[in-house]
Amino acid sequence: DTDVYDWLVDKDLAITGADDSVAAIPITVEGYGIIYNAAIMEDYFALDNKATDFDSVDDINNFDALKEVVEDMTALKDDLGIQGVFSSTSLASTDQWRWQTHLANLPVYYEYRDADVDTMSELTFKYGKQYQNIFDLYINNSTNAPGLLGAKTTTDSMTEFALGQSAMVQNGNWGWGQISGTEGNVVNEEDVHFMPIYTGVEGEENQGLAIGTENFMAVNSQASEEDIQASLDFIEWMYSSETGKDYVINQFGFIPTFNTFGEDEFPTDPLAQDVLGSMNDESKYSVPWTFTTFPSEAFKNDFGNALLMYAQDQATWDEVETTVVDAWAREAALTQQ
Repeated sequence: DTDVYDWLVDKDLAITGADDSVAAIPITVEGYGIIYNAAIMEDYFALDNKATDFDSVDDINNFDALKEVVEDMTALKDDLGIQGVFSSTSLASTDQWRWQTHLANLPVYYEYRDADVDTMSELTFKYGKQYQNIFDLYINNSTNAPGLLGAKTTTDSMTEFALGQSAMVQNGNWGWGQISGTEGNVVNEEDVHFMPIYTGVEGEENQGLAIGTENFMAVNSQASEEDIQASLDFIEWMYSSETGKDYVINQFGFIPTFNTFGEDEFPTDPLAQDVLGSMNDESKYSVPWTFTTFPSEAFKNDFGNALLMYAQDQATWDEVETTVVDAWAREAALTQQ
């Protein structure tokens, strides 16, 4: 019964209770994919000695095309002045979230889609080979050898991109602040763009970015009526007043989810603009954030540790897949007890 709920453009994004009551409202939407440096890509497409027939990033719309371009760029990395096509795959124990959560979102989404469900107690990792496709491409065409990635952090990865040492990095629109804020940044704002994460799934030519949210606001129902109303007044001021909206866009960098924002009030940074463009491209489908349904943090940690072992040649891919399936089943069972 609040204005801020009425203003929500996509009410499916709200968290609802069993009785359809609204428990929390998203404060922003976000998107992630493969961030690329358009200047480096254009340098590659202009090379006389490139081995591919691609002339533009627009020609890359599936995994096979991405793999062909990336591997040729690796062969020509000295000509391009880069240390690797991809920034380091950060596999330090506290920095694995881009792989065991964000990248893992894709195979889980496609398995859910095929089964027509929004969660499952037993994951088969049906698209595990597609996950391996892109993960191998990342670690084998990186600024650092696979065996060294266990010491790399997300900050290392974003710094490499900002300093022009790599042409691509997987991250979200929040990564713009890391890129632009890096001391010595050499990447021009107009050259920072997204492409979808292609893995080799049939029909992915029509895939867009992974778009969703995990950031919500709620008001404590056990607070005093006075405090509840003051909280609602503040939230509604923040998302409707000129001053509040200025903070949301220009200080917080949010992509707002409310109809109180006009087209000229959305974020102007390049990655936020690409997220908005992907959301509004009716020829593409967005990949929803299914990682919010992952059974536990323990599952994600087991997945991430298995990826590190694989990158260090201490585990086979079959062992990674077994870890994912077993950890999912174990942790999902615990949540049902």
